[in-house]
Amino acid sequence: MVEYSVVVTAPSGLHTRPCAQLCNFVKNYSGKIEIIRGNKSANLKSMFKVMSMGIKNGMEVMIRVEGDNEEEMAQSVIAFIRNIKD
Repeated sequence: MVEYSVVVTAPSGLHTRPCAQLCNFVKNYSGKIEIIRGNKSANLKSMFKVMSMGIKNGMEVMIRVEGDNEEEMAQSVIAFIRNIKD
């Protein structure tokens, strides 16, 4: 298991479109991927659970990945989050 912290820089945070894109990006990964903010966590493959967290611009979240190639997958997810422009 690996965990990394990342600050959401998308101007509108993880609203519907970027959240859907992020969830689609990770859905084919066979391992477990979670996004954590404070005491809340959600499966990153579940768009509705991620959206219910209300993640906004400037918030710090933790990405936790378990499974094959977890380091590579974690870095890919972090890069994806950092590059959300919408």
